[in-house]
Amino acid sequence: MRANNHTSFCHDARRMREARRRRRAHHPPPSRTHRRGFSIIELLIVMVLLAILATMAIPRARTTAYRADAAALLARTLLQHAQRNAITRQSNVIVSFDTVYARLRLVEDYNNNDTLNTTDRVSFRRLEEGARFARPPMGRVGGASAASAVEGTALRTVSALPGVIFRRDGSASSDLELYLTMRATVNTDYRALIVSPTTGRVDVYKWGGSSWIRTTQ
Repeated sequence: MRANNHTSFCHDARRMREARRRRRAHHPPPSRTHRRGFSIIELLIVMVLLAILATMAIPRARTTAYRADAAALLARTLLQHAQRNAITRQSNVIVSFDTVYARLRLVEDYNNNDTLNTTDRVSFRRLEEGARFARPPMGRVGGASAASAVEGTALRTVSALPGVIFRRDGSASSDLELYLTMRATVNTDYRALIVSPTTGRVDVYKWGGSSWIRTTQ
């Protein structure tokens, strides 16, 4: 009898242990989560990444400014070359500005009649890649408001394009203000070329943020 009671007690205890084990399996105790802040190493990594991004953005802005300078110097070279051709070949050179396609049209006016004839030599030169003629929103070099990218008191329109004519003595038919930029929405990208009518000299200006600054000596 005692043996039967002991056996029954052991079975009951085993069943109770099994029941507790199953309850634990189905209902595990809630885990304790720990919230922690950023470590110093993680903060340093973020700061390094931000510094890298900043150094990548600054050269891009400088590159655009350099390209604007290059576009202005190229346009100046083309104007100076046209003036020299007029002097050395003793025939007028008509320089017209195509603001739609961002290029200059150079006409060697062999008979000096200030028009484009079939016998005249014609060539086109594009501006620096990405550059275009644009009206300066900050105003002209002299301070007046600009109506277009090509300004002058006596510009000559030849075959629908405005421009100037370099004479055989090196002078220009009109004063000229020519404005170009790489980005129309960024004022500091604007460059201006000023042509003197008496000497044909070409000066380059850039917008410095509050005024035009001459960059040629």
